[in-house]
This record gives sequence, C-alpha cells and structure tokens, in this order.
Amino acid sequence: MDVSALVTRIRDHYVEQFQSFADEQQSRYRQGASEVKMQLSEESPVFARLYCADFVGNDTQSRVIELSPDTFLSFDRITGSYGESTLIIQHLQWDDILLHHDVEAISEADLHAWFQRWFDPDDARREADAEISCVIHSLLVAPHLLSVDFGTAEPEALWEMLDLLENSGASTITISSSRAEAEEAETDQ
Repeated sequence: MDVSALVTRIRDHYVEQFQSFADEQQSRYRQGASEVKMQLSEESPVFARLYCADFVGNDTQSRVIELSPDTFLSFDRITGSYGESTLIIQHLQWDDILLHHDVEAISEADLHAWFQRWFDPDDARREADAEISCVIHSLLVAPHLLSVDFGTAEPEALWEMLDLLENSGASTITISSSRAEAEEAETDQ
C-alpha cells in the first residue's frame, strides 16, 4: 500500500467535508468566518494556547462551530518503518490524530518551530484569496502522546511531525484517533 497516497487521500477527503461545512455555515450566518485563530486562557492545555476554530458565527453573539465529519476512510492496520522508527497506523482521521510515541522528551525548540510553521500564528503563509488556510487547528502535548487536529494543513505537516519524532529518537510511533479508540473501548465493554 502507498502510505503517502493514503495520507493525501484522507486529508483531501477531510478538506472536502470541511469546505462543504464552511460553505453551509457561511450561508446560515450573516457574519461569520472559517478557520478563526484565537488565544486561549492561561489554563488551556493547548500548545502555545493557540487554537483555530473551524467556524465562528457572529449574528447576535459569537459562536464557535466545529465540524463533525460524517464519513471517514477506513483501511487495515499498517505496520512499517519510518527512518529508524517502527510506524504503526491504526486509524487516520485528519482532524483527530493521536501520535503515541516512546520519546522521553521532545525538544521544545523543535516542537515550537514545527508549530510556528504549521499553525502559522501570523498567517504569513496564507494567500489572501485562498478558500482554506492550510494550517493545523490545534496541538496538545502529553507524555508519550501528541494530539493534533491537522485542520486543513497539507500532508507534509504529518510527515514533518513524524520526522521530528524519529529524529528525537522514537523507536515506535503509533498513529490513531481518539474517536476510534473510544469506539473500540465501548465495543470491548
């Protein structure tokens, strides 16, 4: 199986749903915008306290509206290598990717550089007439786990994150989804 083509197909499938969602929300609200970046409170566990909402409608008061995709592409589990790391892909849902890894400490500088590029806080890469911003929507960092909403980011964002983990010494990286893991946990009960 061509994993690169699969990742691109999954990303494109999500972005198609995202664009339909954004168009639908835009027709519902006189004032509103998709991919609105915001600073979160000091207590927020989100990386750099920066978050990109899928859509913010603002007719009488601001309301954050998130896409809940109705379809996902499925595939059998994939096991292979990524550089010196073993890579296992169990589930791949572009807006809900969990990267389980065995790195004790990821370089804060490397993580920050990746985040600056792919969240693009200042919209330096955004083209004025582009329909989508091609950025991640959030990143959460926990011991041995990164949770990423890859939003409308290009597939390179995932590959660069895998590079970062592999270069940090990960021997195993497992890609999953919190929704899929929750469904499996329910099924096991």
